[in-house]
Amino acid sequence: MARATGPPMKRARELEVDLPGGPRRALLRTPAQDGAGALPTVILLHGAGGTAKLALGNTGWTELAEREGILLAYPEGTRRDPSSPPMFLQNPQAWNDGSGRGHTARTGVDDVAFIGALASELIQRHGADASRIYLAGFSNGASMAFRAGAELVGRVAAIGPVAGHCWVAPTPSARPVPALMIFGGRDPLNPPDGGEVKTPWGSVEYHPPVLESFDRWRAFNRCAGEPQTTATDGVRVFHATGCPAGGEVRCLIVDDLGHHWPGGPRLLPPWIAGPASTRVDGARLLWDFFQTHRLG
Repeated sequence: MARATGPPMKRARELEVDLPGGPRRALLRTPAQDGAGALPTVILLHGAGGTAKLALGNTGWTELAEREGILLAYPEGTRRDPSSPPMFLQNPQAWNDGSGRGHTARTGVDDVAFIGALASELIQRHGADASRIYLAGFSNGASMAFRAGAELVGRVAAIGPVAGHCWVAPTPSARPVPALMIFGGRDPLNPPDGGEVKTPWGSVEYHPPVLESFDRWRAFNRCAGEPQTTATDGVRVFHATGCPAGGEVRCLIVDDLGHHWPGGPRLLPPWIAGPASTRVDGARLLWDFFQTHRLG
């Protein structure tokens, strides 16, 4: 079960979700006027080195949720040294995204179980609509959104990964999971054409081309047609075709965006993460997409 553990922070409160491996934490934010009935819910996963509080304040979701009546949940990843507070370089929080990287893979952290338990808790005790649970994430959190979306079929209505690769290659699903993925055309940490990447933590990794993630999700959703491509005002859009009902897959590449939340502030210097961009509002794009999908 979950329990409130901290004081309100702009209507955000801390939750603990009890799991066999120990409690996990999240921030929960309820809109001021939630109206009647169950609430559409977005679970947003921070990037490697990030925190729930950072994601709450820098992705534009809180302002949007206030207007639209959305329940927001910001789970915390795990860190190398659980006894010390999270720090971007020295003690980063991260997700076990299926890539085999970092402390989460070495220790076998079951983040899919955490996200599933959090979703159940939100439905049972916090007014979430079971047919409208959406999963978004940034960077390593985006990669985790891909993994959890593939493993929680029938529980997640749609996913919205931003600036993160789909490291898993899931078996095609009889029940599709709609996806809108967003990448930056000038992202040095997740380059559109793929290549070797030097991370902020000093390691050198190969990251595949971003359209490989698009292709993996097309295959997962059993989309049989050839993709269609459009380009408008600095944004390239790739649409999957031949998808089953409810299996929409779309990929956006924002040409002038680096490794930052689209429309959000620059949190890392440009020599590490490239330029920020306000060309598109990532939260708005994802919400417009999410609203067209629910579990039947």
